[in-house]
Amino acid sequence: MGNKYNSRLSNQLIFLKQKQFTGKVNVKDSSKIEWALYLCLGRLVWAEGGMHPHRAWKRLLDKYCPQVNEDNLQLDKTQEFECGDYYVLTVLLQKKFINREQATEFIKIRANEAMFDMLQSEAKNPLTITPKTASNSSFLTSGLQMSISLVNVEDVIVEAEQAWIIWREKGLQRFSPNLAPQMKQQERLREEVSGIVFQNFLRLLDGQRSLRDLAYRMNKDVRRLASSLMPYIQQELLELAKIDDIKLSYIETNSSTTKKRQEQINKPLIVCIDDSPQICNVMEQIITKAGYRFIGVKQALQAVPTLISAKPNLVFLDIGMPIVNGYEICSQIRRVSQIKHIPVVILTGNDGIVDRVRSKVVGANAFVSKPIEIEKIIQAIEDNIMSNSQAGESTQNMVTNPA
Repeated sequence: MGNKYNSRLSNQLIFLKQKQFTGKVNVKDSSKIEWALYLCLGRLVWAEGGMHPHRAWKRLLDKYCPQVNEDNLQLDKTQEFECGDYYVLTVLLQKKFINREQATEFIKIRANEAMFDMLQSEAKNPLTITPKTASNSSFLTSGLQMSISLVNVEDVIVEAEQAWIIWREKGLQRFSPNLAPQMKQQERLREEVSGIVFQNFLRLLDGQRSLRDLAYRMNKDVRRLASSLMPYIQQELLELAKIDDIKLSYIETNSSTTKKRQEQINKPLIVCIDDSPQICNVMEQIITKAGYRFIGVKQALQAVPTLISAKPNLVFLDIGMPIVNGYEICSQIRRVSQIKHIPVVILTGNDGIVDRVRSKVVGANAFVSKPIEIEKIIQAIEDNIMSNSQAGESTQNMVTNPA
């Protein structure tokens, strides 16, 4: 096998192309991330796996057929396929949600992203590459029963190699496009950028979307996006963090769906009562990202009825609301037997001794001053949910020992 490329993986795939290999190529990196490349007579049928296979699939689905949902797909859930995404792709084509050209683009984009990730991983440590010859009949049980398009492996390699070169030239080699940008020092960042830019950061850089997810949403090249964020990352105003893959309902069994719902129900519920939609949105991002459920209440008169109905584990309460202020709501909470035990954390822009004393008088457990800071909110959650879950502490005890 000649060494046309610097990458061992690329050269191995060229060799398999020349041998007209039919089967599956398993690839594993040093961190145990796995990919699978399916070839037929040396040409690429499908690429699967990686860090975020479901995110990758969802981006393509949103791009080419956003109108599609599980109901109008009418998938055969009695069958299980090794290549579930490819099976769904064939259904999309059969039902004319997409045409063959779009389906081919699905395959190429998925393969290019997978190849890029493998090249980046190989640049750090050698990959384990294991070709497994397969018959045509074995492909049928993999979900590859209809060959949509056979893609030239070398085209995929060339494009991915070029993308990796550009990524390195931009100084991004240490960062994966699967990482999610998020704000690290929010107040410093607010001072460094314009109000519009900061609001865009606040809206988009929530740590829930990878660079690739954001690039798709913004209709921007991922390399340009990552490069534009680098100055803020170097100043430690932003950071890139690992995130989990998303779940896709059509590949979940009934039992896993039930388990997922139960796990969601078991997560602590936090309510934020604030008439500012912006504050509620920021709090929702912080709280859900930390792994908790969230309800936002923007109308003061709905606060107590919502708490009685939802029975949350913790309440964040703004004191500066019209009609009924936060002090009055906190007093009402402490008078209602069903909810009087719930810890209440006061949110206010006035960090004065009078407000702190008054908060304690009405039965608040803790006091957090605005502007909202992620670290303070998380600390308040941990302190109050933990203390409330420990046996034996009464509301009055918690009031006299605020966080």
